[in-house]
Amino acid sequence: MHNGIKIENNLRGGDYNMDEGFKKLNKNQYREFENWIQKNNQELYENKISYEVRWSDEDYHVRLCDESIYTLNDIMLDINNNLGYNTPS
Repeated sequence: MHNGIKIENNLRGGDYNMDEGFKKLNKNQYREFENWIQKNNQELYENKISYEVRWSDEDYHVRLCDESIYTLNDIMLDINNNLGYNTPS
């Protein structure tokens, strides 16, 4: 339970609010998410993909408004792969 909302851990980092589809990101994760959005802005615009952000203190809750092409987990996996988090040591 977090702020009275049921959340479940997600294997790719952060928490996922199953009731509303928001993924909890910390400040650094959100910064990387924003960088990914900036790099892929044209493709997101062409496919009419938007996202919603809610925040409090150091926590950011993010969801994609349309996950028919990309999911938030796809984006986070792409970010983690580019940062080397999911690559074998």
